[in-house]
Amino acid sequence: MQSENDLNRVMELLKRYGYQSQSYNILRSDKSYFFSPSGIDGVIAYVVYVRVALAAGDPVCAQSDLPTFVAEFKLFCRAHGWRCCFQAITDRCKTDLENMGFDIIKIGEEPIFELAKLSWEGGKYGDLRKDINSARRHGLTVVEYCPLAGRRHDWEKQMEELSAIWKEFKGSGEFSFLIGEPSLDAPGERKYFLALINNQVEAFIVCAPIFARNGIYFDLMRRRQKPLRGTSQLLITESFRLLKEQGYAMATLGAAPLASEHVDDPTQNHIIEMALKFAFDRLGYFHRFKPTYRFKEQFAPTSWEGHYLAFGSHRFNPIILYALLKAYDPSGVTGKLLRQIQHAWRGIRTLNPVPGSLRHRLPGR
Repeated sequence: MQSENDLNRVMELLKRYGYQSQSYNILRSDKSYFFSPSGIDGVIAYVVYVRVALAAGDPVCAQSDLPTFVAEFKLFCRAHGWRCCFQAITDRCKTDLENMGFDIIKIGEEPIFELAKLSWEGGKYGDLRKDINSARRHGLTVVEYCPLAGRRHDWEKQMEELSAIWKEFKGSGEFSFLIGEPSLDAPGERKYFLALINNQVEAFIVCAPIFARNGIYFDLMRRRQKPLRGTSQLLITESFRLLKEQGYAMATLGAAPLASEHVDDPTQNHIIEMALKFAFDRLGYFHRFKPTYRFKEQFAPTSWEGHYLAFGSHRFNPIILYALLKAYDPSGVTGKLLRQIQHAWRGIRTLNPVPGSLRHRLPGR
């Protein structure tokens, strides 16, 4: 159970060191917090499933303190008999964890937008401009909604309805871990952008701060099942414009899961990537990922940054994958899925010979 003192302490740490795009979401109530016994200024947020301690993103601390802080967390996990893993870490701490003996799997790529450099001129972005103009012709406008400045209950009711439709379409439990929620009753530092037609909410975005980068993370987007053409495009580009005017330096639309557009070695960890794809794409218990990479690419990111899973057991195990899925969807993932993953793991390994460099890392049957 998180105390108010712990939450206040974590917020202050986020304002100093919160670098990973989803770091604000460690304030969600499902997290436990690890603070340094030696007095390092930082926090590691984590959850535990099937004796796997899954840390939520980068440790929130000064980069120079990362190795010592992670070493303390590893000892803490070992004392409890837990496997130690970090989910969705960035390049900022990837090398340190590799040097400490963690194995690393690339799980996604995140588009970074330097707001001062954004431009959608030229033929490459002709389709994007057409979509934006189409939405404007239909009368779509974009506004920022600030609940703390005055509640609009008509808008909020429509936002709740769009969220309910999305949950029904998704067909699994409520996502958590590094994914946020609208939190209209307690917005905190979140920002809300709405696409409106005649005062009706057609779509909305919930954003969270990335304090250490003077940035904004586009956490959630909800829209009607059959939106007008260009709704998402206008909502995102106008939100970028408003954020730039407010003095923000960067924004991100969040990682495209399992993207491999910029992988240096396409064969690296092939078996493990096959297992991840099986769990995310073919099993109906989690989210059926769409080709989100191409959607995000159309907005002209300045760069792409990798997201990684780091595990310290030297053996990727189906239990780690199950813990990962369980962390994101606690109510929708059951023990039955673990048995299916273990069965699929054996099949994947049979159909895809293990590269020699990986044989010593993979679990036996």
